[in-house]
Amino acid sequence: MLRLMGVMLAGIIVATAVLVAVPKVEAQSRVGVCGSGFGHGVGLSQYGAKGRAEAGQSFQQITRTYYRGVGLQRFQNNPVVGVLLGARAESGAHDVVVRSGARARMANLATGGTVNLNPGRYRTRYLPNRGVYRVTDVSRSRSIGVYSGPIAFRPVSGGPLRYGQTNYRGALVVRENNSRLLLVNRLRMETYLRGVVPREMPSSWAMEALKSQAVAARSFARATQRNGAFDFFADTRDQVYGGASAETRRTNVAVRDTARIHAVTDGRPITAFFHSSNGRHTEDSRFVFGNAVSYLKALRDVDGAGRPFEGRARGNSPWINWSGSIDPNGSPGFGVGSIRSIRVLNRTSSGRVTRIEVRGSRGETIVRGQQDIRFGLQSTGIRRADGSNVPGGPLPSARLSFGNACG
Repeated sequence: MLRLMGVMLAGIIVATAVLVAVPKVEAQSRVGVCGSGFGHGVGLSQYGAKGRAEAGQSFQQITRTYYRGVGLQRFQNNPVVGVLLGARAESGAHDVVVRSGARARMANLATGGTVNLNPGRYRTRYLPNRGVYRVTDVSRSRSIGVYSGPIAFRPVSGGPLRYGQTNYRGALVVRENNSRLLLVNRLRMETYLRGVVPREMPSSWAMEALKSQAVAARSFARATQRNGAFDFFADTRDQVYGGASAETRRTNVAVRDTARIHAVTDGRPITAFFHSSNGRHTEDSRFVFGNAVSYLKALRDVDGAGRPFEGRARGNSPWINWSGSIDPNGSPGFGVGSIRSIRVLNRTSSGRVTRIEVRGSRGETIVRGQQDIRFGLQSTGIRRADGSNVPGGPLPSARLSFGNACG
């Protein structure tokens, strides 16, 4: 029994030693991270625009502040643009819904022939071996016909068409392109913006902020239009677009009251980058995108008393400050194993990190560039200034510090 107790005691001592050692190892491998802002920091800050609008600034003042030296010009035309809503394999299909109480018309764009459509679900499939499109009335299990295409669906009365769970104004066009079957929303630029602004900025925000967002979104769209099978993606690869389902009265007013107004240099619309929160200081485009642009310069975004506009707005930016920990095993691409320490080697004048040294269990490496740093490192979770928590993932911004610098 005494021997058994000795063995048990030894086991307890060993177990206790193990339990004590584990937190020590974890503490060595966890690197604290803290910072401010959300996004790349270039151009218009959405929370900054909110604060400036609430301080009494007009959309013209806000726009000219974030895009240095630009003019504002109202264009005469309102071009038709195409937004990619869906892409399938060439042999796939797209369903367009004519809602209850509505009517629509289907057109064969190759010939101009049309077919009137009652409420229902219509499926368009491309037949690669024949190079034609087959349209089926799924609701009634009957064929509409086979056409040379592309196929366009346009509302006639009773409101917009539906694709997936979203309603869209304008035409929905199904076309084969480079061995893919695309569904593209074709509509006027100003109508497109009605589906963008409320997806990029909360509709409850100050009207002058919404107007500045409308001008930025319009300018960005005109400057980046692809003029191909489609002009824009419907997500963050361009601008987030929610169709007619996203529209609100206030954002529609913002689009209407700034109709066709663009931020321009030399008469050409600018690539009006924008982001959520700059954390007190915007960034120079050359440190993010690699090219210096005259109207995308760094700006200390504070009022005359030195208060950040993002911090003085009602419902302050939750990203004005944030903190968390680096996931030690969240960056396998760095090739250093489990991350043990991170050292900042270079910052821009805005406080954003452009070069770091990462040391891990299998070596060390130098990481360069704000985007590679932000998206290469992963957090285990972030606590924001308003006390809320967000799940782990890429770092909110490159305006950050590590370890002891986070206090």
